Amino acid sequence: MKIIHEPLRYAHEEGHTDVCYSADGEHFITCGADGDVRIWSVDEMDDPNHTCVGELALSVCQKDDKIYTSTGNNEIQILTHPAGERDGVFTRATDPFNQIVICRNKNFAAVAGEGMSVTVMDLDTSVAKISLSDLGAPCLSVAICPNAAKLAASTGDGKLRIWDVESYSLLKEISCFPKVNSFANAKNLCRLDFEPKHGELLAYPLKNVVKLLNTTTWAEEELKCPEVAADFSVLQYSSCGKYLAAASLKGDFVIWETLKKTVFQTSKHDASNAICGLMWNPKGNGEIVYTDVEGQVSIMSNCSRLQPVDNEEISTEVEKVDENGFTENDVDFGDFLEEEKNEDTDRASPEVLDFGTLDTSSPGSTRRPRTPDVPMQSPFMPTSTPEHLDPRYLCWNDVGVVKGYGLNSGDEANQKTIEVEFHDSTFHNSMMLQNFQDYTMGSIGKGALAVANSSQIMVIPLAVSNKEWYLKVEEYEEIVLVAASESMVCFAMSNYLVRVATIFGTQRGIVSVPGPPVCMAAFKNALLVAYHAGPVRNSDQNIIIKLFKFEGLNVDCFELGSALGPESTLYWLGFSDIGTPGMMDSLGMLSLFPPKCNTWIPFCDTTKHRRSPGDGFFVTTIFESNQTIGGIRCKGTVYPGFVPRPTVCELAIEPPFAETATDKTQMEMNMFTWSNLNIQDTERKYKETALKIFALACKNDLDQRAFEFMQLVGNQQILNLGLKYTTKLNKRRLSEKLMDLAAVLQEENGDADDTPKSFHSVVSTTEMQMPAQAVIKPRVGKLSISKLTPKTKKTKQEGSQQDFETNTPISNENNLSAVNSQDSLFSEDQSVSDETLKAYEVVEVPRNPFLKKQPTEKARDDLNETKSLTPIFNPFLKKAKKTGSASPLSLTDKNAGISYETPDAKQKSTEVGEKRRLADAESEKPVGKQRKLNQFMFSKRQ
Repeated sequence: MKIIHEPLRYAHEEGHTDVCYSADGEHFITCGADGDVRIWSVDEMDDPNHTCVGELALSVCQKDDKIYTSTGNNEIQILTHPAGERDGVFTRATDPFNQIVICRNKNFAAVAGEGMSVTVMDLDTSVAKISLSDLGAPCLSVAICPNAAKLAASTGDGKLRIWDVESYSLLKEISCFPKVNSFANAKNLCRLDFEPKHGELLAYPLKNVVKLLNTTTWAEEELKCPEVAADFSVLQYSSCGKYLAAASLKGDFVIWETLKKTVFQTSKHDASNAICGLMWNPKGNGEIVYTDVEGQVSIMSNCSRLQPVDNEEISTEVEKVDENGFTENDVDFGDFLEEEKNEDTDRASPEVLDFGTLDTSSPGSTRRPRTPDVPMQSPFMPTSTPEHLDPRYLCWNDVGVVKGYGLNSGDEANQKTIEVEFHDSTFHNSMMLQNFQDYTMGSIGKGALAVANSSQIMVIPLAVSNKEWYLKVEEYEEIVLVAASESMVCFAMSNYLVRVATIFGTQRGIVSVPGPPVCMAAFKNALLVAYHAGPVRNSDQNIIIKLFKFEGLNVDCFELGSALGPESTLYWLGFSDIGTPGMMDSLGMLSLFPPKCNTWIPFCDTTKHRRSPGDGFFVTTIFESNQTIGGIRCKGTVYPGFVPRPTVCELAIEPPFAETATDKTQMEMNMFTWSNLNIQDTERKYKETALKIFALACKNDLDQRAFEFMQLVGNQQILNLGLKYTTKLNKRRLSEKLMDLAAVLQEENGDADDTPKSFHSVVSTTEMQMPAQAVIKPRVGKLSISKLTPKTKKTKQEGSQQDFETNTPISNENNLSAVNSQDSLFSEDQSVSDETLKAYEVVEVPRNPFLKKQPTEKARDDLNETKSLTPIFNPFLKKAKKTGSASPLSLTDKNAGISYETPDAKQKSTEVGEKRRLADAESEKPVGKQRKLNQFMFSKRQ
């Protein structure tokens, strides 16, 4: 017999509406968005009794002579039954209560709170027996087993949790529901229900199927209906436990026989509205009352089998009527057929004869428990919000924000639009598109905007916005992912293919991934694709990431693996601002794949920066060059809202070392980060931090740690500074070790310049000395007049000297160190005594390595030959002294006893002028101290 629906009756305003039967089955009670509670009579068509409890009523249930209803005032009020008069307040909280469920056999009530908590309360004393908080998301639904031994709840983070009430311990956690940030935004209510006899089976909806979870063995079974494609939202067992009713978001009703796991009846809502409330009549007469999101109420009849059934259909029913929990009005024919079944065992079916070997404690028991199935993660777009939200973000990255409005609206009259905002208004103006094609995916890059539905993609090049192009796929293909960058547009298909096109529409390639695509991101000519490499293993997603690099029409591929945590899912995938691949899992751990390391390295635990367990961090981009992560802090959810407009904040990139609160660990984290990532302007900080770590170890008398750290750094300049520090502290043994280490590094580097080892300064500069020049020195003593020459004055000799000398300081990328090649031409090592050097003696000029073009050998020979024939005078003397000089003691010769030399070339890196010294002095005297002259010299006043 088909299900019969009574005419729909108006009950409440449009919005969420809940319904329940009274314990005697003579009345049903509704509550809705208008804040009223109405008590209806089943047999009479009179107007109901109604009581206003507030601005909003979310849930209602009845026990004994009381009615419990949760209101928008964050409290549960008590009303009398059937009069409906106020009888006090059961409990209060800081957030609304989304559902109230009464325990069948005990006087307890389970309450699901918006404030991420679940509470079991005593109905007599209003005292909480157990309170579970910090669930990570708002609690949408709750269920308690008949004996109050187990508690189950569904939360907005998509998880089903089951606890043991006595020990407060979490028994099971399953990710199976769509994610949502609040009960008001939830389309799927994710209702749960325990089997009413023993409570070992828990029923919960999973898309368009219903799962039966054995809470003892954790084995799962499925109840399917091929005629229903919409997701189930609410469900409930009948009071006898033989039937299970479920309703979908499209108004579908399905009733299964739980023993046979077969569909008993199906039906449809007259207006195909989503069902938000459903309950069996406790009389066991096969009636179900339900409400929809339009605030209407109706009753279905003929929902169970009332006539006697044959022996085969009830052969598995072995328990007595009173143990099944039947009420007086229930009809059960097990006792009538028990005697006949025992006398006719010769004709009994094999199932009857073999039933004794099965576990009869539950009708859903199996011989061998199966491993519970964890669904594979569905495809998603990075930096986008779930599809069931409206409005929603299609993409949010470092270029701009793509918003979709009215994407889930079934009414064609509602206008569907896509809005694009750019962070930099000088880069491009905002855009508003009419979404006539129902585009549900979007991605924006520096080159183009790409939006797509399951069969078509539209690309708008940002350089010329009026040159959009379209591309349709075959009927048997379906677009599941889209990614755009500054030079290409990619879209992944349901048949594991990824098509690649240029910004203006040229198809440049196609690649295949060995599994269903999960997520995809593009950067310039690189593409990251995450896919399922196999089924779920021990609740761990088997996701692998591949990196495709396109050069012209060629393609190269690298497999990167993944860095997913235990029992987690992929949450974000993308590139940093300089092209380093990155990913983040649902546990909040963000990892990067530096090309230098060739492995995934965790660089930020976003959960360390949240204020409460329910908060999340919505990643938008990674600024690797600035050592920060850009994103949005989400309070009580993992996705940002629309109003008020979210504010983008930044988190520091810090690897999750142990004891992060200490200064030592902070410095170690910075050293590790600077050594592996490409971060700007870190060379000076790298040296300072390294010396601080070394000094901290020396200060604490940890010489072995200090020496070990210097070995890790392996830098000559830092080693020299550390050696000076140990010498100052009088640590001789450590100084000796550092000197030995310095000798080893000197041999390995080949006298390389001291440069810290980092990601962006790999090649160290080599110290180079200026070659010796030809020097002509007179025999007489001389006094330098460099201090008398103004520093800003540039002589002709200096100009001529710069023609032969090249000032080329060698430095690394961050200007760490420069080679000083501007040594004085009159340094001490080039001074020669008068006894060994004759006047006008010529020294051959060696090859100058600083000249861009070296003279040929013939030219050098000619130059040497000319110099040997022609006397060469010192170009640095203002006036060359003649060979036959007057007596040094002459009073008539103004040049007697003194010679003038020009100051050294004032080159860029020279800050100190020429020092005074005697011609034949072998040692340098302290500056400012009177020198002893070997001969009497003076200068004549002009």
